[in-house]
Amino acid sequence: MRNVVSKTRTILVLVVTLLIVIAYHEGEAIQCSQVNMYLAPCLPYLRAGGNPSVPCCGGLNSLKAAAPGKPDKQAACQCLKNVANAIPGIIDDNAKQLPAKCGVNLGVPFSRSVDCNSIN
Repeated sequence: MRNVVSKTRTILVLVVTLLIVIAYHEGEAIQCSQVNMYLAPCLPYLRAGGNPSVPCCGGLNSLKAAAPGKPDKQAACQCLKNVANAIPGIIDDNAKQLPAKCGVNLGVPFSRSVDCNSIN
């Protein structure tokens, strides 16, 4: 009987620890790899303009859903700035116009010059 109680306590401690770890990870800000995945279909538009594709606008909507809070928006902003500065050929005006053309209000400006810390 004592062995069963000991095993039950051990399992209970492991479950509680796992729940704490999961809750901690869910509170982290969005990762750049996620932002890049959502907006990869937008690269042709960002370089050439015109009209963004349906997958591009879908990715923008997915990004909005994945970055609802201030830390997520600030992290997404920094990721967008990093990508805009790292990938040649992205036209800043196209980036600024993308949310409006897709009808998505991200709350994150698409610009190389934005101060990401000022985003609420």
